[in-house]
Amino acid sequence: VSAWVSRLGTETGCAVPRSGRPPRSGAVGRVETGAPRQGWNSVFPRVPCWVATDGAEGAGGRRRRRDRGRPATERVSARAHGKCTRTRLPPLPSGTGLGARGGSAQTVAPRCVMAGAGATAGDPLMFQLIPLFVASTIAVTCRSDGNHTATCQTDKCETVGSAEICTGCKAGGVPVDGFCWPPGSPQAAAAGCTEEDGTALDKTAAICEKCGDGYFLFMGGCYKTTDGPGNEICTTAKDGVCTTCKTDNGLFKNPAATPEKGSECILCSDATDRNGVTGVKDCLKCQAPGGNTGAATCTECQAGYYKDAKGACVQCQGNCATCETSATHCTSCKGNTFLKTDTNTCVEAGQCTGSKYPDPSTGKCTACNGAEVGIADCDTCTYDKTLQKPKCLTCTSSSQKIVREEADGTTTCIATNDCTQNGRDGPNFLTEQNKKCILCSNNADSTPGNTGVPGCNTCSKTGSGTNPQCKTCLDGYFGSSSCKPCGENCATCTQAGNDKCTKCKPGFFLKVSGTPGQCFACDSTTDGGREGCSVCSNNNGFKCTECKPNYKKQLNGGANDDYTCVKTCEDDTACGGTSGACDAIVIDNTGKELHYCSYCGDSNKVPIDGKCVNTGSINGNTGCTSHICKSCAQGYFLYMGGCYSTTNAPGNYMCKTAANGVCTTPNANNKYFIVPEAKATDQSVLACGNPLGTIVDTKAYVGVDGCSQCKAPAALTEAGMASATCTSCDSSKKPNKGGSGCFACTVSGCSHCNRDDMCEVCDNNKKVSPGRKSCVDDCPSNSTDTDSVCTCNDGYSPDDAGTSCVSSGANRSRLSTGAIAGISVAVIAVVGGLVGFLCWWFVCRGKA
Repeated sequence: VSAWVSRLGTETGCAVPRSGRPPRSGAVGRVETGAPRQGWNSVFPRVPCWVATDGAEGAGGRRRRRDRGRPATERVSARAHGKCTRTRLPPLPSGTGLGARGGSAQTVAPRCVMAGAGATAGDPLMFQLIPLFVASTIAVTCRSDGNHTATCQTDKCETVGSAEICTGCKAGGVPVDGFCWPPGSPQAAAAGCTEEDGTALDKTAAICEKCGDGYFLFMGGCYKTTDGPGNEICTTAKDGVCTTCKTDNGLFKNPAATPEKGSECILCSDATDRNGVTGVKDCLKCQAPGGNTGAATCTECQAGYYKDAKGACVQCQGNCATCETSATHCTSCKGNTFLKTDTNTCVEAGQCTGSKYPDPSTGKCTACNGAEVGIADCDTCTYDKTLQKPKCLTCTSSSQKIVREEADGTTTCIATNDCTQNGRDGPNFLTEQNKKCILCSNNADSTPGNTGVPGCNTCSKTGSGTNPQCKTCLDGYFGSSSCKPCGENCATCTQAGNDKCTKCKPGFFLKVSGTPGQCFACDSTTDGGREGCSVCSNNNGFKCTECKPNYKKQLNGGANDDYTCVKTCEDDTACGGTSGACDAIVIDNTGKELHYCSYCGDSNKVPIDGKCVNTGSINGNTGCTSHICKSCAQGYFLYMGGCYSTTNAPGNYMCKTAANGVCTTPNANNKYFIVPEAKATDQSVLACGNPLGTIVDTKAYVGVDGCSQCKAPAALTEAGMASATCTSCDSSKKPNKGGSGCFACTVSGCSHCNRDDMCEVCDNNKKVSPGRKSCVDDCPSNSTDTDSVCTCNDGYSPDDAGTSCVSSGANRSRLSTGAIAGISVAVIAVVGGLVGFLCWWFVCRGKA
């Protein structure tokens, strides 16, 4: 699918599998999930998930003979990226310009911090967002951060493996490969999505009842076995039916003698009766029933549930995110609570007592002197967000040790005599009264004997009551007894001055010609740097080794340690470094795809004109608080979590005029359309090529995949899904006559195709040839002109070239008349010989 729907994450991610599975039910503490997908309609494509408990309910569409959808349990699947930590998130506002987004915040698992530079990788020290636990196969209200919020019916989403799929679209959409597409779209046509008897679906369809070759039917949708998410359900299929289920992925094969079509594979969590066979509610892994009917045997429950003695999955209680043996025997915790492993309970941070500290990286009360990340002989400590590890405050009294500051910001417990004493040089000195071992550069205490020297690396004291004397200076300073700062951007120098550097700070390089001794930013292209570069060297020619957060790395030629940087986000901070937050896609007047902020990692900033600015600093953000916008001021409009001005780029690429926070006139380039009946808290403008769309109350409005220009759909009179009418497509594709899809269309003179390279309408008053492969001036003989389409008369069909109509019984083998006559004579001779032989055998041999 196009970039509007999904871009697989390729940036730095969690060092865990992409399966997105939760830990086994017996695991304690940390939950990690794989790198997820990015989505057009996602506020947080690879970060937190919320449960939409009060979102608008979708349309059910007309009644089907067999409704393959089913009610869902209120669960959420999560996506994470990076190194896991945790914090509590606010509720996602209902007015974010992204459809139904209501509901309370549910933060139950460690969140992830990006682990390096790249396209969306931010500061690895920055705290980011919390994903919820992932359920490998789980029925849910559609994820509020997912791709199906606008187009899928409430409680008609499933998560299979790592993908969320829709099993029942709003009226006017059908599920193909898990996404909702209009019944007349190329996707639905390619999948062979039809009524059960093979007839075409009407415009109010919500599910498929039959699939074509190369696809199989599953819970109301058509899926390919060769691509995800279909290959996570079924490995082989025939005639639109799955023949081999992927039973190691939270599904089992329906053991019924003749399974209902589309239910050959059943989710372990599907408790709906299908041919007398059921799964187990909230089950993750299971075994099929022993006979042709009955319930599966659950072997492992979804995260947040435990298996009781009867084999049922029971939800964990209180602040337990996961549990075992009972609903209150916690193995990990929700929100800002932490696991006490001795009691298996979840407590507030202040209740991590007894020489323990609340560790957000594990979600547990962790011992200050623990073996994993603790500090030997430490009694009390606190978690340092910058270091992402504990810092000791006091050492155990029994050890008679003191806390020593280390140059990297960490702390250790040492014997008093091990701190730098009088007459000895070292990086620390011992304070007078409270006997602390602090760094030589620490001058926070002005008491005589306790004051260090700014910029000092090593020092010594001459006696009691005297401040230390500096011996050597830190990088960035020069001198000895007193340390003076080097020039701007210098790491080392021997004298003051911006052009006296001998080594540069990270992010800068030393020029060896022109202005030797001066340090320039790695991304200064005018000084020999490279766009987007954040870390570089210039020893034997310029090399870039890391890129800024809003750029991604690409190898520069054949070098394995030199990169060019490709811009992936228009905000310099990559929206505060939050993974996936730069996913508000805007198409400029040239058709270029640009990426802006839909969320800001800093709670004091909000997205205005696509970039994160301080709350209250811009006129447009009157409805913006804490990370995101839910309404906008006059002259601005809401788009994918941010407020955009109609007078500045990128807002004016989308909208020409706005009133009361709603776009009223789209840009004249026709790349966007106005969403009917949108209010100030709705997204009021949508790109023609965005098939995921947006929602207004219970009505979904979508673009057409691959469409570059369009007309807005008419306002719906009832709940359902309506698509824009495409007038122009990307690249070499052209829209069908109804404007519901874009098809490959290389037929000369053709303006509309309704299948790949099958012409539907010709230009310049020409007519579509009988085979729909060309445009002709006049229809050939034995055909009828019907609305400028040549249709062969009864008893005739298009020839192989598609330009003429020939008798359905005529020679179409391309053999000459002579060849045909020769073949006929040969056949007669063979048959005659065979008859003669048989006569001889039965008559002559019989007489003998």
